[in-house]
Formats: sequence, structure tokens, C-alpha cells
Amino acid sequence: MKTTFKVNIQHSRATRNGILSLILVLLSQTRDARASVESAQADEIQKDIPSLCADIDKAYIKRNWGKKSACKGIKWKIGGTSVEGRPLIYFDFGPSTATNTTLIFSMVHADEITPLYLSFSVAEWALENMKKYPNARLVLVPFINPDGFFDTPKTRMNAHGVDCNRNFATKDWDRDALKSWKTKFKSDKRRFPGIKPDSEPETLFQKAMIEKFKPTKILSIHSPLNMIDYDGPDHLPLETFSEEYVKKCLELRNKIKARSSGFFPGSLGNYAGQELGIPTITLELPTALPSKAKEYWQYFQKGIVTVVTYEVPPKSKK
Repeated sequence: MKTTFKVNIQHSRATRNGILSLILVLLSQTRDARASVESAQADEIQKDIPSLCADIDKAYIKRNWGKKSACKGIKWKIGGTSVEGRPLIYFDFGPSTATNTTLIFSMVHADEITPLYLSFSVAEWALENMKKYPNARLVLVPFINPDGFFDTPKTRMNAHGVDCNRNFATKDWDRDALKSWKTKFKSDKRRFPGIKPDSEPETLFQKAMIEKFKPTKILSIHSPLNMIDYDGPDHLPLETFSEEYVKKCLELRNKIKARSSGFFPGSLGNYAGQELGIPTITLELPTALPSKAKEYWQYFQKGIVTVVTYEVPPKSKK
């Protein structure tokens, strides 16, 4: 009986080991197949960038901004795809070792036309000037909501009808986002925050950029409220942040004459500025009129460069 029992155990172990080996092989093959599919998809999306740039150039010509944008002159990287499958592009200018990193977002609301011109003007400026600032890195995300821009008519929302500046999973989203939308905004479809937070690829793309590059400050370009808004550390959260960090953040706010006007459930300012403690500046251009875009770039260029070159120290207490 003892011998039989030992044989059965050995047979059972051999069978189990064989099954485990088979499972590991199948898992490996599945991973390889998935990687192959993802690689092929990435190649297809990469092919869409010239088409995207061509469409942006058409938008430039239509609005008398010139014959072409800076889009085709940059080897954009892809951080995801929109609801309708368009590439969500970004590029980082400056050394990866730089400690002074600025993240610029533009065109999250695609019916705000003037930020489009400013974002690609920033790209042109960066190509020519970032080398002058060896400790500065600029990550530019010029076109967060391409689907809304190429829709007819252009829309604030993405292709799912969601406002991607109300869709971040902030701490107050579950409690307040839909309630605020229904009461304060009377269920205005232009400000629909989604059924649940972080539901949209354009929202997740922005969050991925923040996580990947860990910016020391964020600038988001909008229109047409004609103001500069600040969300981030102030005199209150000194238990979390160093005094020097808060002081420098407030110095930056004062330097560009920004003000703190409050924030919304699910907004970038709430998520990045209030919850992550990253000074987050919203530049609201005076209008969305395409004829004013060049004028706005001339007027706001100095302030944008100030944000890019301004150094914020580490935020945590030692």
C-alpha cells in the first residue's frame, strides 16, 4: 500500500507540473499575441499622425493663420487614442534629466478655437528656444480633444458627449459631480461629467501624462473667460508641503497675476492642483475668435515662457 501511494503521489505531481507548464506556455503565447496586436495597432495609429497634421494645417489655412502649423515638423509621440480612434499626441522638449518640468495641455474643449493656434505656437517657440534653458523640460499636449474639433459643429465635449474637464476621479466626484451638473448647470449637456469618473480615454490620457512626467507645474489653455486661474498649494496645506514650496507656488501665481476662483468636481484644477498639489494654471484667453489668435500669442507669449522657465522646488517636506 505504501508503494502504491507513493507512485500515485509522484504521478499526481507529474500531471500537475505538466498542466502548469502548459498553462505557462499558453500565457506566454497569449502575451506574445497581445503584444503583436498592440504593436500593429500602434503602427496604424502612428500612420494617422500625418493625416492629423494635414487636417490641422487645413484648419490653419481656413482661419488665415498661415499655410501650415508646426505639426508636421515634430516627431510626435502617442499617448493613447480618442473615442473615435484619433491619435492623442504629445512631445517633450528638453532633457529628461531636467528637474523643472512644465506640462501644457490645450484643446480639451474643442470649440474653444484660439488655444489651437497658441499650442502650436508654443511648439514652434520650443523648437527654437528650449535649448537655452538646460534645466527646463516642456511637455506639450496640444490637441486633447480632436474628435470634438473635427465634429460638425465643433463641440466642447468628446465623442461620448462628456466634458473631459469634469471627468477626473476627484475625491468629490461621486458625491457632487452629477448633482452639481443637474442643479447648478441645469443638466447642460456641454458640461456633462460622464456617468462615472475617469470613463473617457482623453481624461485617462491627461492623467497618464501627469503620472509619466511628474510636472512641477501645469498650464492648461482655454478660452473665452479672459482670466488666469490658479489651483494648487496656498497657505493652508503646510502640513503636507514645505514652506518654501508653497511660497514659490504663490510667487508664481503673483508673477503671472493669476487668481484662485474655485474649482469643480472632476476638473483638472481640482485633481492636479488641489489633490496632487501641483500648481495648475488655467489661461483663459479673452475670446475664441480665430482672428484674434495671433494677437493673443503675442500678448501671452511672455507669460507662458515665464511659467515654463520658473523653477518650483520639491514639494514634500524633508
